[in-house]
Amino acid sequence: MQSPAADPLPGHLMAEAWSWGHYAAIGLLLLSGLAIAAWLVLSPPRDERAAGWRLVLGVTLMFAFAPASRFGYIVYPLGLAAWLALSGFPAPGRSAAARPVDAAAASSP
Repeated sequence: MQSPAADPLPGHLMAEAWSWGHYAAIGLLLLSGLAIAAWLVLSPPRDERAAGWRLVLGVTLMFAFAPASRFGYIVYPLGLAAWLALSGFPAPGRSAAARPVDAAAASSP
């Protein structure tokens, strides 16, 4: 009996579909990791928010191309994406000075 958590992701589908599919999934996993690393080196993120979005993309690709992954793991990058979207980080192009100040934090010594 197959677990409902074993929903097919691209890496898992490739690993089960062909005899060489496991190696193809590992290759895509490595290629996506190298692409993210090159992107970080060639164009470093300007702030924490940009770094967080790159982390979301990297972790999503890692879970998608892993040959033995579970669909439920996608909750981790989704949670990080929701935190980035709902947090007080300034939007791209906005300075940190334009961010609203928490009144309780501003009054504490």
